[in-house]
Amino acid sequence: MDSKFAFAFLLFYFLMSSHSVISQTSGKVNIGESLVTMDQNLSWLSPSKDFAFGFRQLNDNDDFFLLAIWYYKIPDGDIVCYAKGGNPAQRGSKVELTADRGLVLKDPQGTEIWQSNFGTGRVAYGVMNDTGNFVLVNINSESPALWESFSHPTDTLLPTQAMKIEGILSSRKSVTNFSQGRFQFRLLSDGNAVLNPINLPSNYTYDA
Repeated sequence: MDSKFAFAFLLFYFLMSSHSVISQTSGKVNIGESLVTMDQNLSWLSPSKDFAFGFRQLNDNDDFFLLAIWYYKIPDGDIVCYAKGGNPAQRGSKVELTADRGLVLKDPQGTEIWQSNFGTGRVAYGVMNDTGNFVLVNINSESPALWESFSHPTDTLLPTQAMKIEGILSSRKSVTNFSQGRFQFRLLSDGNAVLNPINLPSNYTYDA
């Protein structure tokens, strides 16, 4: 093979490989990108690959998955945030990033089962940050984020994550069952933090 041609080929291969790595680890998610439960190893990673956003298989069950954020580098990494309710998604479900509604999760029949609710505005793109916070960036760059996972904690607070007044953390039923459990941790309007048992399914809180 001609040496000049070989050098040009290797340079092209290196540049394409570098671009591929950068695009996979920048943390940025473009409008229209999606994840499907059948692609089990596919997720959106933070730049450092410390955190991942995507579908996690539940209890080694090929038919049920949880839309979640987890520690990516740890084997069977702990899930730190998940779609409210902890309801599993069926095999074939898809989550897509849209401009007008943000993250939209649909079942295999196309029925919407969850979305990232926000008010007015349009999403420019999403970002999976190294803090573990998934952010929907406002197309108006001077405005705050339209939505972020840090504002919707489930059962875990991460470093740098602040808990808002009237914020709630709910236990899960078990390590592998992400339905709401019998305990809540709340930050009250007077600044006090309380841990309460709750009655299920009424959600009545037994105040301390």
